[in-house]
Amino acid sequence: MRQIVSRYRLPALACASVLALALGAGNAVFAQEYSQAPMLDALVENGSLPDIAERLPANPLVVEPVDAIGTYGGTWRSALRGGLDNAWIARTVAYDGLVRYNRAWDEIVPNLAESWEVSADSRTYTFKLREGLKWNNGTPFTSADIAFAVELMSEPGYGAGTFIKNQNNPVTVEVIDDLTFSLVFEHPNGLILDELASVNGFTLVSLSKDYCSQFYPKYNPDAEANAKAAGFETWELHMQDRCSWATETIRWANPDLPMMNAWMIEEPLTGTATRTSFVRNPYYWKVDTEGNQLPYIDHLQMRVSDSLEEITLMALNGEIDFQDRHIATVGNQPLFFDGQEAGDYRLGANVPSNMNTMVLQFNFNHVDPKRAELFQNKDFRIGVSHLIDREEIIDVVFTGQGEPFQAAPRPESPFYDEEMAKQYTEYDPDAASAAFEAAGLVRNGDFYTFADGSPLKITVDMISTVRPEWIDMMELIQLQLEAGGIDIELNNIDRTLYYEKRPLGDFDAQIWQGDGGLDVVQEPRYYMASGAESVWAYRWQAWYLGSNPEIAEEPADWAKEQMELYNQLREEGDADKRSELMKQVLALAKENFPVIGISLPGNGYYIAKNNMRNIAEPMLHAYLFPTPAPYDPFQWYFAQD
Repeated sequence: MRQIVSRYRLPALACASVLALALGAGNAVFAQEYSQAPMLDALVENGSLPDIAERLPANPLVVEPVDAIGTYGGTWRSALRGGLDNAWIARTVAYDGLVRYNRAWDEIVPNLAESWEVSADSRTYTFKLREGLKWNNGTPFTSADIAFAVELMSEPGYGAGTFIKNQNNPVTVEVIDDLTFSLVFEHPNGLILDELASVNGFTLVSLSKDYCSQFYPKYNPDAEANAKAAGFETWELHMQDRCSWATETIRWANPDLPMMNAWMIEEPLTGTATRTSFVRNPYYWKVDTEGNQLPYIDHLQMRVSDSLEEITLMALNGEIDFQDRHIATVGNQPLFFDGQEAGDYRLGANVPSNMNTMVLQFNFNHVDPKRAELFQNKDFRIGVSHLIDREEIIDVVFTGQGEPFQAAPRPESPFYDEEMAKQYTEYDPDAASAAFEAAGLVRNGDFYTFADGSPLKITVDMISTVRPEWIDMMELIQLQLEAGGIDIELNNIDRTLYYEKRPLGDFDAQIWQGDGGLDVVQEPRYYMASGAESVWAYRWQAWYLGSNPEIAEEPADWAKEQMELYNQLREEGDADKRSELMKQVLALAKENFPVIGISLPGNGYYIAKNNMRNIAEPMLHAYLFPTPAPYDPFQWYFAQD
């Protein structure tokens, strides 16, 4: 077994009381040195809030600022693209699970849990919480809240897309005492700490038993009657309205729902809201190295707008203090670069975790057997790849930023394989022709047909609202493929329909961004048929996961071999052995070339007001590593000079 302690370092000149606090020792002396935000002073003086020493746990998490000790105050302004844009809230407010990633994304470190131990068989994970943690309403946060979350989310009518509902490896909670509990899995689980450290880790710590049990019949016999009186057909629907899980939008519509984050709901995100806002949590359990309670910033204010043009104009006018989501596009970059002085902001670098600007996925499981056979033919995919002039796309769409690249781990990844990344990326019409001939296609006039002479027109589905540059990319690819004999039709559709077509199997191809460049193990969707985002083999992944059995199809042997390797990986407790297993999965992906990539993304950027400080540069940018949250926005501040 192993025990982990905090990675947050203390400066060499830190006082002994701070050091004792950081190491979990007594805090009686240091408690006299705690400082709080001025906005809380009056609340303490009039008795609305306890003294700061009573609000903090016995051993608050001591966080070293990126650059300097900050000053209190101010409002961080940003924007949401419509009322469903909960991912930005997850990236700014919600990243506080039991554990978390460090800023370098190379270590899992303590957070709400001050330490943990792992059994030798990787089945039992025992966590110890910080003593004296409190929800933002002042009630204790204990092991009972963890057990309640698992119990509730295990209910058939109360969904949660996390490890809690994994029928292949069920989990139970053993409460040892108020501060100590164990997650016990039926089978070894070597990846659970990564799950808990990712953006998904919020789920387990998001439900206060004291508050949410009032909606649960097991704890309140009147819960069903209360639900109907409130206008809900079932208690589950009432519970979800009041105590939604994880980062679903509805969670941010209830200001009464207790939170453990640096900021709590002030103006809720309702269906008609034009703005949502958050205010500092007076019970937040982190301090800086001088004992100042975090966060430094008082308020977060988010404009809710469906208009990208409006949000972009806000940033250009200096009305956004920090943001990258939605507006930091390639097309906007010259505008933002030129507008820095007028808008009093700066541009900082983001290193994307994505390994590709776009991935083209042909449907291996097409309901038309003839198309399914063609799309599963590796020679066909090689031919398509050789017809794509990636240098032209990079020059025209991305102003020369990036390089030709397949769906493969990024160069910064320990899994990087140059051969895998570069195979079939040369623009070579002759090689394409040879590959199509090997795939059994016949050139009849301008375009290839099936061997029986029937026409081959391939429709590629896309959603331009996700990445506006996809339109330009696909229009170029359409011209390039048609010049090489492949008849392409572009189908720009609604996002709902885009997803609905997947289980039906009646589509030729879809595109998406290239996830899994740095988070290779956690996001293998393009390397193997691992989940519902493996659009190229949607029915293979249904077979693998046991979901949608009515559409499941047995995969090819090489894909089944990958699945077996990944199952071993998930159960392996040794990180080095997990890496070796992942390399074998990648080797099979390299050999069988399931999807087609276009180009390695150039660095992204963020926009930050010049007086906003302690922001790291560059930032690694991902969703599972929910940038900017791992760079600790609670220690950002507005400089007074």
